[in-house]
Amino acid sequence: MFIRKFVLSLMLIALTVGVGVAVAQDAPKELRFATLQGSFIDGVNAKMIEEFAKIHPEIPVKMEVLTGDLGTVLAAQAAAGTLADVIFTADLFVVPFAKGGISIDMEPLAKADPNFDLSDVYSNMLDLSKVEGKGLYMIPSSYDVVTMYYNKTLFEKAGAPLPTKDSTWDEIIASCKTILEKTGAYCINQTGANGAATKWWANYVPWIVGYGGQILSEDGKTAMLNSPKSLAGLTAYTDMWKSIGQPFDFDAGGDCFIVGKCAMQFTIPGPMSSLRALDPQPFEWDVEVIPSMPGGKKVTGMGTYGFSVTANAKDPQLAWDFIKGLLSPATQKSITLSYSGMPLLKS
Repeated sequence: MFIRKFVLSLMLIALTVGVGVAVAQDAPKELRFATLQGSFIDGVNAKMIEEFAKIHPEIPVKMEVLTGDLGTVLAAQAAAGTLADVIFTADLFVVPFAKGGISIDMEPLAKADPNFDLSDVYSNMLDLSKVEGKGLYMIPSSYDVVTMYYNKTLFEKAGAPLPTKDSTWDEIIASCKTILEKTGAYCINQTGANGAATKWWANYVPWIVGYGGQILSEDGKTAMLNSPKSLAGLTAYTDMWKSIGQPFDFDAGGDCFIVGKCAMQFTIPGPMSSLRALDPQPFEWDVEVIPSMPGGKKVTGMGTYGFSVTANAKDPQLAWDFIKGLLSPATQKSITLSYSGMPLLKS
């Protein structure tokens, strides 16, 4: 089913190739902003609208909530020419949305803006917004690095050492086996149906790299997943899940970490705000940097969501004025203080 939906998305995107950027005509009566909803992004949406109102108080913002499969929905809208002026996106959508005529290259708008400084954004995050090293097809939101959340109450109940910045994966796995034996709680929350978290690249690729392997050769032409070091990393990752991870068929009666039946979860900072908001707190918890791989190397996944000006924007300049507010110091500070992400401005 996933493959069929993905192929359909690509077919719909292909139909839109060649769609040009809409030329601004009459001033739009409103700015259409299509985004997601949830604790990880609600505050960001509100802050962007607030920042836009400071420079364009005369233009109301119409927020539209995107639901369903994002690729399929936006490809269909692009084919029909009904995309909003600004849309939610993420690093994995940058290339297909750009090549499919859904999003435009915002680099000319950024360079022409005297009040916008791309050099203040960490380059590795901007790289996620490029296609073949060129352009700017997404304004990133935050420095989303996968972090270790852990249930301090479960660790202490089992008598297992608490994670520290110096913990190794071997030490964490040993602690998890103790927790499973003493409390019956599994270690890592698989977050979603059918082992969703196990298939997330930000979880398994660090194991490949941590064991000295790589996904592609240096010239990018040869897959390296079957190299001895890559296989060693994948084997260690699989063995870890089989020994201490939440079984795919285990029904925790809710999110396994939040209900206290999994001792850890590995995810980005975004969910932190919703976890902090639980009242009463279900248990004592904390966060720590990712454990070290053999040899002492720390490797973690990173990426981000963001926003793009679309090919159907009635006024690309106005849409840019809205989207650039994401990287304003005020918005970045708000994202940080609300525990929705880490700032990606060097300043």
